[in-house]
Amino acid sequence: MLRELRVKNFAVIESATVEFSPGLNVLTGETGAGKSILIDAILLVRGARAQTDVIRTDADTATVEARFEIGAGSPVSAVLEDAGIAFDGELIVRRELARSGRHRAFVNDSPVTVNLLERLGDHLVEVHGQHEHHRLLEAARQLDLLDRFAETEEMRESVAALFGKHRAALEDVERTRSAERDRAQREDLLRFQVSELDAARLRPGEEDELRTERGRLQHAERFAAGLAEAAGLLAEEEPSAVGRLARARRVMADLGRLDGAFASVGEALEGAEAQVEEALARMRALRDRIAAEPGRLEAVDDRLDALTRLKRKYGDTEAAMLAFRDQAAAELDRLTRHEELLAAQERALGEVWTELAGAAQRLSERRSAAARRLASDAQREIRTLGMDRATFEVLVERGAPETISARGLDRVELRLAANPGEEARALARVASGGELSRTMLALHAVLASDGVSTMVFDEVDAGVGGRAATVVADKLFSAARHRQVLCVTHLAPIAARAHQHLRVAKTVRAGRTRVSAVALEGDERAAEVARMLGGETTSEALRHARELLGRSPRTRPV
Repeated sequence: MLRELRVKNFAVIESATVEFSPGLNVLTGETGAGKSILIDAILLVRGARAQTDVIRTDADTATVEARFEIGAGSPVSAVLEDAGIAFDGELIVRRELARSGRHRAFVNDSPVTVNLLERLGDHLVEVHGQHEHHRLLEAARQLDLLDRFAETEEMRESVAALFGKHRAALEDVERTRSAERDRAQREDLLRFQVSELDAARLRPGEEDELRTERGRLQHAERFAAGLAEAAGLLAEEEPSAVGRLARARRVMADLGRLDGAFASVGEALEGAEAQVEEALARMRALRDRIAAEPGRLEAVDDRLDALTRLKRKYGDTEAAMLAFRDQAAAELDRLTRHEELLAAQERALGEVWTELAGAAQRLSERRSAAARRLASDAQREIRTLGMDRATFEVLVERGAPETISARGLDRVELRLAANPGEEARALARVASGGELSRTMLALHAVLASDGVSTMVFDEVDAGVGGRAATVVADKLFSAARHRQVLCVTHLAPIAARAHQHLRVAKTVRAGRTRVSAVALEGDERAAEVARMLGGETTSEALRHARELLGRSPRTRPV
């Protein structure tokens, strides 16, 4: 449950700390005192979108911090564990807003995303405000409400997934059908491209090899002359290097027989002679390679020109051109199998459609069955709220199969007849403000989330008065037996039933507006309830207020 809310530089609140208790907590005060600002602050820590215009005029930043006490087994623990956030039963959520737009969020001092705050918020606080009156009139919202009651989350997710799968399959079929118009022309182009690349007999690395060969062919005469000259110096002309090395080796060998020290020189000369012989062998091999057949240079140039033309059309390298060829061949294969491919896609589309239609049908049946139960439960609650003979209906209109969407086949409409003899009509057409408020409260009573420990009602009692106000107070008090309830109210019977009564007041000091929230007890509380009864704190109003407070059991939940 929510234990404490700290607000700094938020809207007109300079600094405020509000402590909440278990059970029913009410916030009262004059219109415009700032009660709903505190609700906005709760929405912010719950993951609502941050706006810079809520930062107090003379400040650059605003902070909202909420401290929650979380019981054992709460789904909050699983969310925090997934996020890797330490948790020991107390949860502190903080939002920091900056005029620069660089807003930040923290959970137990760990930085988090707003998406995580929203996930936590779904398990921490459920907020019901006046703005939900208009949302309740939307067809999509009414469908969501019925699905929540019917617990169709998994079925809706299945329908949405199948709808997406069906849409993708339909797009595949439409693309294949559209390709029929230019298929023949495309086939001709692809066939030509594949044929041209196949005829070229491309080989990776060929161009580099050809350019190396071309350079050698261009300088063939110079290479030949240089090799001949070098070979002549080494062996073919007298006196040659090989001959002189052989003679020097023989001289040193003779001397070595007289003195062993000279033998090592002879061995070195013998090694040099072997190296020169190896060099000569290499030069002869190079000379043989240079001796190319006539016209080889022209053939190499022609091949390089052909490769350059192909590169302009199909890729920068042989590998890229070969990859292009494979892709073109694969597409050509698909086009030649067009009818076969289209038939397979249409079969797949039909199978997905059958699966989708079945899932949507089952979802619709689940909704229709739940609609009857929801109508009965909500009507019972509405009648306890002062509309003794009201009739409430939940209409489920099933669309034609071709109207299936990601949400299924159905359109849902909530209908109300507030008085006997009237035909039940859509809420937007028949409900007054008070009737709508009571209908909202009845639906909240039916749909209250068991997993959420704190419920917030922001003036959902608008338009309610008389005996209905007492019934609303009883409903809120009853809800507070099992969870914490926060309620912004203008009704004295509700304030009198609260376990904790907070008065929100606005003051002006030194030209600046400030908001405070003070817990009331004793005479102060009686005076506030008296003000709510008649606007003025007269002795008669005080007496009536004390009677209300005296009649209201307010034992706190354990």
